[in-house]
Amino acid sequence: MMRPLLLVSLVLAAASASAAEPVAPQRLHVLMINGGGDRENNFASHLSHLRQLADLLERAHVPRDHVFILASDGSNPAPDLAVREPEPEGTWLLEGTAVGELLHHTTTFENSILAGHSLRPATRAELRRTFVELKTRLQPGDTLLVFVTDHGTANPRDALDNRISLWGAHESLSVRDLRALLARLPAQVRVVTLMSQCFSGGFAYLYDLHARGQLPSGAACGYFSSTADRPAYGCYPEVRGAEAVGHAFEFLQAFSQDGRFSGAHARVVLSDQSPDVPLRSSEVFFDEILLRAARAQRADESKFVDEVLGKAWAGKGFASERDRADRLADEFGLPRLRAYTLAEINQRGDELAAFLDELEAHAKAWATALGDLNQARLDGFLAARPAWAARLALPALRKLGPAERRSLGVELLREFVPLTEADSQQSPRLQRLIEATAGLDEIAYRAEVRLAALLRMRTLLLDVAGRFYLQTQGKPKEVAAAAALEKCEALDLALAPVAGSARPTPKPALAALDRDRQAAARAQPAWLGFVFAPVAPARRKRLGLPEAAVRVVSVVANSPASRASMRPGDILFGAAGEPFTRQNSVRPAVVLAAIGAEWPLDLQRGSTRLVLRVRPEPAPPKERD
Repeated sequence: MMRPLLLVSLVLAAASASAAEPVAPQRLHVLMINGGGDRENNFASHLSHLRQLADLLERAHVPRDHVFILASDGSNPAPDLAVREPEPEGTWLLEGTAVGELLHHTTTFENSILAGHSLRPATRAELRRTFVELKTRLQPGDTLLVFVTDHGTANPRDALDNRISLWGAHESLSVRDLRALLARLPAQVRVVTLMSQCFSGGFAYLYDLHARGQLPSGAACGYFSSTADRPAYGCYPEVRGAEAVGHAFEFLQAFSQDGRFSGAHARVVLSDQSPDVPLRSSEVFFDEILLRAARAQRADESKFVDEVLGKAWAGKGFASERDRADRLADEFGLPRLRAYTLAEINQRGDELAAFLDELEAHAKAWATALGDLNQARLDGFLAARPAWAARLALPALRKLGPAERRSLGVELLREFVPLTEADSQQSPRLQRLIEATAGLDEIAYRAEVRLAALLRMRTLLLDVAGRFYLQTQGKPKEVAAAAALEKCEALDLALAPVAGSARPTPKPALAALDRDRQAAARAQPAWLGFVFAPVAPARRKRLGLPEAAVRVVSVVANSPASRASMRPGDILFGAAGEPFTRQNSVRPAVVLAAIGAEWPLDLQRGSTRLVLRVRPEPAPPKERD
């Protein structure tokens, strides 16, 4: 009787050999989908991804009539594509103000056009018509590539209900919906998906198309930007609407080098410096196999997998996978794994998540203080310029179109920025707040990227455990199903070379995590531990208090304010001998205070004026004031 290890090796070798030839252009059909939802959320980057794949298909000599593109409102000439305008210089000076929210991030709208291609509307009705057409054109042995660059939504209770956003209100396509459409095609057609929408990993379960005994048949497979329960890179505000970013761009750029989907995936896992967790159908299948085996033994899945990994690492068959895990750690500035177990991944993930929580809390404190100081500066500016106050009244601003708001914002900043830069007292404080806010945002984003890198390592470990389990305990049908999926995933195209093209320059690896931890420690906001509120105008007038005075509402126990004997009801006038100019000057003064140094607060308690000497501390993760 053939040993399981030899059986697996032979089956996988046969799958690899049969997938060695590129797909003939005449045997490939392509369906591209970008629903976009509505024009405000139909980002220009999505159209760029469609254009990128269309160019690659031209290089592969795929006939244009084999390419079906469903994009937003199709050939309708009405503007349907959101193009974000670059922010005017000095926009940071309006960050956190109501006026700033209306004046920056302005968007213009254009019509979606893809030269040489006719666009169809991305609606459920048009999808059904397209599949009717595909059914008549596809022949046994053909390949259908389904490419999605779009938004997506998740159903936490049912991954098969994860959805692709289509064009129009309430228009979407679930995993079940797409599987039903694919089931109408000839059974011998291979379906390969490439999906970059949020929560796209739910569509990995399309692998049960034409399933045999609850095991994949190899009729459908795919590559996905993220897991079923995670958003994708395009959902992050740092890149919304930007060009040349995200899983779709990274994957297609890697694919353009040698025309191999499996090779592109392997490179993207290492090179994509985003919070995505690229994965493919076979990896999801290995995870499912391990989960079933753990349940059959009534064992915790992580512990079960780690036991399998211990046996796999003891041999010499997975040395390259261990090296790949090391490369992942090196690329993302993480310490290399020591035990190469899920337990270690989980522990490091918890530590990194705690660091991220702290970063986000501190970044929020800096951003809130920046907004307060910006509002104080803007209020003073408007108080001295009644004409500007009328033009920037919120009811008036809301009536303006995007172009008018942008023009007004540029005009305002042209006058506002020089005044701020000339203020020798406030300008350094603003600059420090801006640098701290931006710096912590960047560190937090890199922490998100590193969490994704840990999840990529987890996927790699599950892949090793799944393969070893099949080698040693897998049933022949499971082994065959895994081989069928990998054969399906091996989509190769013969791409014509491009004159003068060169391989992209590799991105530098992220700096070590410890460097970010040190930078974050230096950027901690100061904290006193009290809550304040404006003094009511009537009481302020009765007591003869300045407009900027604030009332202490509560004091946190064992905080610097508590230890300095601050009490609820105290009224603050200023700090370090400098009076507060406006009520929203208090928080910026607190977060900018020197940590550990004695800081005098001017206040009134009853009818008595006092100076309390406090020593600010680093802000705890959950505190803001």
